[in-house]
Amino acid sequence: MAPWIRFSFSLALIPMLAGCGSDTSDTLSDAEHELALERGAPAATALAQGLSARLSEAMAEGGPAHAVDFCSIEAIPLTRAIEAELDSGIELKRTSLRWRNPDNAPDRWEEAILRQMDNGDVPEALTGPGPDGTVRYYRPLRTGTQCLACHGVNLDPDAARLIEEAYPDDRATGYGEGDLRGVIRVQITP
Repeated sequence: MAPWIRFSFSLALIPMLAGCGSDTSDTLSDAEHELALERGAPAATALAQGLSARLSEAMAEGGPAHAVDFCSIEAIPLTRAIEAELDSGIELKRTSLRWRNPDNAPDRWEEAILRQMDNGDVPEALTGPGPDGTVRYYRPLRTGTQCLACHGVNLDPDAARLIEEAYPDDRATGYGEGDLRGVIRVQITP
């Protein structure tokens, strides 16, 4: 499989996106696709590496419970800080169909991508249109061993208590190693 694919919304997904902006095409031009790849891949890598490094530090400092504290307090501000270091016109987000923080809930475009991936079609990355003439780059996030203490089936008890307190509507548990956890979405304003 190619390391990336260009995502065109199937006819089944078009109704889901109705009303999301009449200026949004269901496909990208070649130039838009290239723009999404050129700017999206390094931005997604920067976010993945930045969050992973800081999460590893939090786990080493205090285990899974400390990692929950890190995620609930620092993950979105760290995402914004990494975003600020990138070229202008780039917006970063982590999202999932099973989010923990409601601020990470998917919009309609993200939900369409996630549902497509949830059906087993998970490329290394893909591109597609976004709202208001933006283009998007998506990189799947999979659960690693470290993730399972807070997102797996048998959660660390202290982490589970903190998750319940901080996220009463949590949807982000029950994963196994290597499961699709969500995506990093890079939105680019051309």
